[in-house]
Amino acid sequence: TFLFTDVRGFTSMSEKLDPTEVTEIINVVLTQQVEAVQKYGGMVDKFIGDAMMAVFNAPLDQDNHEEEAINAGIQIVHNMEKANEELERRGIDERIKVGIGINSGYAVIGNMGSDTRFDYSCIGDSVNLAARLESSTKVVGKDLLIGESTMRASKRNLIELKPIEVKGKEKSINIYTINDSDI
Repeated sequence: TFLFTDVRGFTSMSEKLDPTEVTEIINVVLTQQVEAVQKYGGMVDKFIGDAMMAVFNAPLDQDNHEEEAINAGIQIVHNMEKANEELERRGIDERIKVGIGINSGYAVIGNMGSDTRFDYSCIGDSVNLAARLESSTKVVGKDLLIGESTMRASKRNLIELKPIEVKGKEKSINIYTINDSDI
């Protein structure tokens, strides 16, 4: 199961703030995200600027990894309040929100890259869809979007949303989100 996050409004925030202030904000925000992923047994694969990619059920097997990824996503939403409180305590007025996409499926996971540089990562359609779900949170207006394969394995009563079109897919994608009472 793959979980992607991205800070909302990061480009405009970067444009108006000093780079050291942006770095301070991102470090606080990513720390809170990492804590949530680790709490539920996930592994942070990488940071890409203000974004994070995490994987559950690799490199070690994990029971209920779909459910644990959803739990981590919910925890990230909660932890953004903690991040915002920390930023306020430091005298930074920015309010941070993130978009989160979660999807499950098969992927190749391991060291890959060029002949001179490689990194541990995940590649596959299910990974790409998790990233597309995260970017679709802006369009759909929800903080957390969950793919159908993750929904099928979840014991939660998720809310089905209107199917969406995503880049690279021929058919519409069924998407789900959590109940507001879960946040």
